[in-house]
Parts: sequence; structure tokens; C-alpha cells
Amino acid sequence: MFIKSLLTLSVAVAVSSAHANEFVIEKLAKPSSQHVSLTLDPAQDTFSGMTEIALEVLKPTSYIELNGVDYAAQMAKLLGDENCDLSTEMLKTGKVKFSCAEQIQPGKYTLKIDFTAPYNRQSVGLYKTLDQGVPYLFTQFEMSDARRAFPVFDEPSYKIPFQLTITAPSSQKVYANTPELKTTKTGEMTTHYFDKTPPIPSYLVAMAVGPFEEREVKGMPIPGRVITPQGKIHLSEYAEQAMPKVLAALEDYFGIPYVYKKLDSVAVPEFPFGAMENAGLVTYREDILLLDLATATRSKKQRNVSIIAHELAHQWYGNLVTMKWWNDLWLNEAFASWMAAKITAQLNPEFESHLDLPQNNVMALDARLSTKPIRKPIKTEADIMDGLGLAYSKGSSVLAMVENWIGEKAFQQGIQAYLKEFSYKNAEAADLWQALGKASNKDVAGVLKSFIEQSSFPLVKVTQQGKTLTINQSRFTNAGVDAPAQLWNVPVAIKYGAGDKVKTANVLLSKANQSVKLEFEPEWIYPDQGALGYYRWVMDDQQLASLIEHAAEVLTVRERLALLSAADALLDAGVISAAHLMQTLEVFVSDKHPRVANTALGYLAAQKRTFEDESNHDLWPEFIRKSIMPAAKQYGLTAKVDEDAAISQLRTQVVARLGFDGEDKSVINTAKAQARVYLNNPEKVDPYLASTYLNLAAFHGDQHLLDAYINTFKTTKDPQVRTKMLAAMSYFSSAELQTKVLNYSLTDDVTASDMRTIMSGQMYSKPRESLFINWVYENYDKVAANLPPFFVPNLPYFTTSGCSASSLAKTQSFFMDKIADEPGYARTLSKLEESVNNCISLKERELASVNSFLKR
Repeated sequence: MFIKSLLTLSVAVAVSSAHANEFVIEKLAKPSSQHVSLTLDPAQDTFSGMTEIALEVLKPTSYIELNGVDYAAQMAKLLGDENCDLSTEMLKTGKVKFSCAEQIQPGKYTLKIDFTAPYNRQSVGLYKTLDQGVPYLFTQFEMSDARRAFPVFDEPSYKIPFQLTITAPSSQKVYANTPELKTTKTGEMTTHYFDKTPPIPSYLVAMAVGPFEEREVKGMPIPGRVITPQGKIHLSEYAEQAMPKVLAALEDYFGIPYVYKKLDSVAVPEFPFGAMENAGLVTYREDILLLDLATATRSKKQRNVSIIAHELAHQWYGNLVTMKWWNDLWLNEAFASWMAAKITAQLNPEFESHLDLPQNNVMALDARLSTKPIRKPIKTEADIMDGLGLAYSKGSSVLAMVENWIGEKAFQQGIQAYLKEFSYKNAEAADLWQALGKASNKDVAGVLKSFIEQSSFPLVKVTQQGKTLTINQSRFTNAGVDAPAQLWNVPVAIKYGAGDKVKTANVLLSKANQSVKLEFEPEWIYPDQGALGYYRWVMDDQQLASLIEHAAEVLTVRERLALLSAADALLDAGVISAAHLMQTLEVFVSDKHPRVANTALGYLAAQKRTFEDESNHDLWPEFIRKSIMPAAKQYGLTAKVDEDAAISQLRTQVVARLGFDGEDKSVINTAKAQARVYLNNPEKVDPYLASTYLNLAAFHGDQHLLDAYINTFKTTKDPQVRTKMLAAMSYFSSAELQTKVLNYSLTDDVTASDMRTIMSGQMYSKPRESLFINWVYENYDKVAANLPPFFVPNLPYFTTSGCSASSLAKTQSFFMDKIADEPGYARTLSKLEESVNNCISLKERELASVNSFLKR
């Protein structure tokens, strides 16, 4: 991607520092293939196994290293010209040292290990979960949890064929990455022999054991099934219809047929992420993969198609071609997210997914000084997880900006050339940049390096004088923050117009200041044509006022959405006042497109979360009700036949804001009544409003309602209903019921991956937030033990109240003592300190402006 000499140096440094760190396997041996034989019974709490690894010892040594966590080696032998019984030492760095009393000479060997291990119960590794009281086994090996299941070279650069043999009770169905070759039965146990995989990294190995149901997916060039826990296969119809279309579109785009021998998709009731792209055996959270079409909203259908597209894109990008080291995981995920957006828009234009702007979700985070670049040195899993959400959204947005700059055809040609060159191999970001640069004859590397290897993004200032625009770039920062100066190579597309004339001026902004000559003197300027730039922009007040005046006629819906986000960001930067922002948002609440109105309302509600305090507490309900009235009157509070889904989504916002922020009694009473209906028959409740009704009813609910929610949560076989119950439980408002819900989250009914959902609404309202924070402190050990390990470093976010310095100080005091055991806390505390201080500064600066606006 970058200037070649600089890139070569940076990659060499990254690889060398990665391989020098104590978490990386010492380069003494190199595997060429691995066979894993496991005996798995979901009814038990432990399992046993044997593995044989064909490897080459690279230099004389008395030991070799593999990865390992939790398992115990019963026997380890190195077999070759010289055999050796190996002793084992499990290190704290996720590695196991296998030592020989004699020196091991270079050459080819077979490493044979017998081992035992517990099933994990925190949604990682080879883990056990209960669904409707029935035990199942699943795997989640990314980032580095294959080592919990068996001895392995658990790093992405070790890309080898794996072959699995699994013995399980004959009553259980067993799945793996590849087709089953044969089975043999001995007594009550059946052994399943699976085909060898093509070369894959260990994090893509997968298996599932349990009394599953399955249904064939027709219309694909290879066999495939949807696989679900008992009683749920009827919910797979929508996914079954989507998969062949998605797969065909990806094969067409990449110019390479799907390379694995099958494509099974597994609905997993306990899953810490959205989905996982295991080669040939993709796993999904069941509430993503399974939909009841009678109650599925457009957003749920879009999520289903988009995540299927994301995971199937990985079959090429990530699986067929794999990163060399985790510092390029950002590119895996960014590319799959970008590809998913393209495929979803292509196959289902009715979703209007082109109106999703992922950059708006992360730019506030990216602007902070404590945020690291998305391509950064990686040592531990905590390093990988740090900013991973940013990697998805920033990375995919930057790729979209570059595609727009070089053109779709050149971008596709570059991707295809890259995949063909590195099929079944490992590659790094530089290899892709080179392919895109070659296809487009543009300095793609120069642009991508500036966005990927730097945090934050440019603030592009546009000044007009007649036909001449002066464009200036500087680092975007929050007001009052002193940040180091940075420059980017920014593809800027400036849309401008006068009368019925509209043109676009394109410039690659590579210096602090550049000028561009327009074809005519504009009446209005929009500095981000198509809303594809990963930058913020600013103009003088007169230009901004002119743009807002013309916006409804001259800007696309996507551009109007980006305009709202840009205005919100300018408040953080101290460029506009809170009153100016709120006045701007009020203009767009009546926008002709419900998605724009919805977004404007969302930003208005966000100001309440930032600025509400004793000085204005009583003013907000009336303001929210007044702000919502245009949309409420235009679209009504109940659905109409065959209305646009965007209207239904807007109504969700209207009802939620009226009920929670506006304290509207009529809406609250409707929510209570509809929640009761939903518990008996979900199909009779507007699917767009169901979650809002359930949450509002819970907030005003009693013990009887909580009992009903828990009972439905435990007995339903519809994953969507189950998730809604879990989220709604987090809104019960009396101290007694809130505490009961929190204590319930620590029981066996609530899985590790479910805990985050039950925590989701606990910080709504100050009294509830205070109770929740104290509960986390009092139950810290249990809470930390019940969460997926990678999520634990996020706990300080749950104990810190918005703009409160005293809450931050208490969080710092509590978690500082725990950094030795959980190093990820140090990073979280640093980020928290910056975000809380930014919030305090913003509130001090703008509270008077907000209060003046509210008192108009």
C-alpha cells in the first residue's frame, strides 16, 4: 500500500517485534499437517484426545514450543530417526514447552500427544452449552482459542491441512469443516472420520456435537446444510434462500469458485460474536441466522443477509488467503464488512443498506488521543480485541473511499489478482495495496498507509472565493485537545451547484493546503460527494446555512445523513455550539425521508444523555415531545398496511422517545398492554415496536411481569423472542427487581455470551445506573468469571457514569489493583479517562447554550 521502501521497513519491524515477543512460538519447528482425534460427550464436563503433528525441526534444540491453555498432556513423544519422550511445561503466555533430555537434531518428525481438558463454559475454545436443558458442544477458536481444545501451532502463519476424527455417543450428530468419510460404531459410541482440510490456520478449525436438526440448502455448487438445535429448523428458511444467491454473487466478484467441499451453517445458542467464518462450517448466533418470517423486521432480514455475506466473503478473504500475523486482522474484517455491504445492496436493494454509514459509528472514538491505529503491533489477544470494532467500521469505510477514488473496475481487478497470487498462502496488507495500485495506476498505498497506520482522521476545511476553493486539512480533535500534527493523503470529492447545475470536483489532498478551480461560482458546496470520505469537513457559517437551505433538494438521502453526523462532530470539535446543532437537527426532523428524520431524532436524544442535569431535568420531556410531534403527526403511532420499513423504523424511535424521554402516559399504557399480548402471541404485535414495548413495560413493570419474561426466556424456541426477553429484563426499574435481574444473570440460565445483553439497559436513568455500578463492584469476581474472557477488559466501562469525575475516580481506584491479573484494564482506564474528561469539558462549555435553547 505504501511507499515501497517505507512499507518494507515497517513490515520487517512488525514481524520481527511480533516474533520476539514471549507470546509467540519460538521458531524451532514448523508443522506440515495435523491429525486430531477427540472423544466428545456433551453430557460430560471433560474430554480426551490424541494429536499427531507432522513437523520439521529447523535447528538443533532440546525443546519445541506449541500453544496450549487448560489441557493436560498425558503423554508426549517425538518420533523420527531418534525418538524422545517429552516433558511438558505450560507457560503463562499461552504456550507449552515440550522438552527432550537429549538434543533434537534438524529433520522431519511426528509429534504425538495424548491429552485431557475440560469443556470451556465461557463461550470460547471447545465449549459446552445447554439449550432447553439439552447439552451441546461448539467451538470458537478465533482469535487464539484452538489451544484450549488441543495442542497446536495456534498462529495464522502456520497454515496446514487438518484432519479430525471424533468419537461421540451414537445419539449425537457430529460436524466438522469437511465431509464425513465414514463412521464406525463400537458399543454406544460412534467414531466419525472426516476428510482432510485444505491448508487452513488453526483458528478456522471447527466442530459441533449434539442432537441437531438439519436441512439441505439447495442451489449451491457444493453440498450445504443449515444445522440447528432441536425444535428450530423451521426458522432457517430465510437463510436457506439467501445463501445460494450470496455465494453466487461472491464467486462472480472474486472470479474464483468456492474452494471448500461443503458449506454448512450452524445456529449456535451461545455465541460471543455475531458469526465465525470457519472453513466449510460457519457458525452464527442463532438470533442472526434464524428468523420467524411472520415477525421479522426489515433490519433483521438485512442483518441476516449482511452477516451471511460477511462470513462467506471470508471464505476467500481470510480463509483462502490468510494474514501472516494478527496485525492485519483489521484488514480481514474490514474487507469482509465492505464486501458484505456491496453484496447486500446488490441482492436486496429494498433494504436501502446503502444508507448505512459505518464511519459514523466510530469516528468519535477514532478522534481520541488514546485510540491506536487499526494496523498496530499485536502481542496478546487483548491487543487484538482493542479497537476491533473500529477496525471493522473504519477499515471498511476507508476501502469504500478508495474504491470510489480508483473506480469499481480497477478495485475488482486488484482484488482478483491478489487472491489468485496468494491462494492457500499467507499475505499482508502491503500485498493488497500493491495489487490495487497496479490495477489502478494510482498511489493506493500512499492513501491507505495514511489512514491505516495513523489514528484519527482529517478535518477538511473548505473556503470559497469566487470559483476558487482553498482546501485545508488538519487532524480532527475534540475542542481544547492538543494533538500532534498529522497529514493524510485524502481523496476529497466536492459536490457543488448553482441553479440547476451540479458538478463534482475531485482532488487528492496530500498537503496542508491546496486550491481547486471550479467550473462556476457555486451557491452551495457539499465537501463529501456520495458521503464516502473518511474525514470530517467544516465551512464558514454562511456556507453551512446555504447548504442546509438547499439540502432537501440537492443532497441525496445518504449525503443528508452524513451532514447530520458531520454537524454533530463539529460540536465536539468546538466549531459550532450545542444550540446551533440542535437547531440544525430540528430542521431535519421533518425531512421527507424517514431515515433522515429518524437519525435527527436520535442525535437530539443523544444531547439529553450528555447535557441533562438538575438545571434542566424538567425541560427535557417537553422538548422531546415537541421535537417528535412532526414525525408522530405525519406517520402516526401505529403501523399502516404496506408502509415503507423506514417509516416503521422511525416510529420505533418516536415511540421509544415518547415513552422513555417524554414520559407519555398513553404510550406507556399501550406498551404495557402490548407486552402482555406479545407474551401470548408475538405475531400479534408490530414487530418493529415489540422490543420498545417490552422494554417500556419492564421499566414500569412488577414482579409478575418479570416472572413472565423469565419464563418466556427459558421456554421459547424462537431465538429472537429469547433475545428480546433478555434485553427487556435489563430495564426493570425498581431497585428490588433490578437487583433480582442482575442476580439472575449470574445463574446457569444465562450464558457467558448472554450476560452482555442483560447488562445492556442497566444504565438507563441515574438511580438504576448507580445501583448497577455498585452491584458490579460487589459481585466483581462472579461477573468476571461469567463473561467471555476477551470481554472482561471492558468492565470499567460499565462502572463509569458518563461525565462524572467522581465515578471515574472510583473506577480507577477499583481496577488499578487488578491490572496485574488483567492487563487489558490499563488500556480501558486510559480510554475512559480521556472520554470522561472530554464529556466534562463539553458539558462545561455548552450547558448554558443547551439550557438557553431548551427555554426558548
